[in-house]
Amino acid sequence: MSNDEFNKKTALITGGAGGIGLAIAQRLAADGTQLILLGRNQEKGDAALALLTQTGATVEFHSVDIGNQENLSHAMEQILQNHPQIDILVNNAALSGFTGPVLETPAEALDSVLAVNLVAPFLITQFLLPGMKKAGYGRIINISSVAPRVNPPHSVTYNMSKAGLNSFTASLSREVAAQGITVNAIAPGLVLTNRIKDSRLPSLAKESGRSTDEVLQAMTSRCDTKRLTTEEELADAAAFLCTPSARNITGQILEMSGGY
Repeated sequence: MSNDEFNKKTALITGGAGGIGLAIAQRLAADGTQLILLGRNQEKGDAALALLTQTGATVEFHSVDIGNQENLSHAMEQILQNHPQIDILVNNAALSGFTGPVLETPAEALDSVLAVNLVAPFLITQFLLPGMKKAGYGRIINISSVAPRVNPPHSVTYNMSKAGLNSFTASLSREVAAQGITVNAIAPGLVLTNRIKDSRLPSLAKESGRSTDEVLQAMTSRCDTKRLTTEEELADAAAFLCTPSARNITGQILEMSGGY
């Protein structure tokens, strides 16, 4: 898609102030897309605004807990007052949730993960679909995971939420395809995020008595490509799904796991 075409588009990205969400924001902004970012942390939001506006992007940030339906509804009503037509939705925000056996998993842990990872994408989509239908154009991209296929142990709430998101993707795509709206999911495996580099790797290294390089090597050995997916690669995939070249791709779960 040319810059002129992207200049006429507006994208809403949840979890857009950091990690994969920010990488997608940067990629879409580079193509001229106007951005609306949602996130819980105002400080991170301010940093994202500063970073993106330096590049000339048109961007705004809204601090909202999307897991709280009342707060989410209020935020979306305000956003739609100023942006009645939002063309691209990236449901990226997610919680990893409780880690432990099913018998030790409290009901509240399931509620909180489903609220952010599944209910919020559903509700935000409900808010934006009328405008997309009216325009005859829409791109909905759900950031999922390989978890429903791999089913790592002690992560049942997260696995369930992403399986539900995949089902939502497939079901909605069939409902709106004839109206010019595509719905796809990107399912990463192991992603080399700053959180992995700065927190997870040192933590695992300390627990195992290995170096961070050894821990990273163990992670990459689980991928056929012997490397982790990068945030930039995920952002490129999301941007591609917004182009005319991808207008006949819908209902797909695009795995980006290096064969994990």
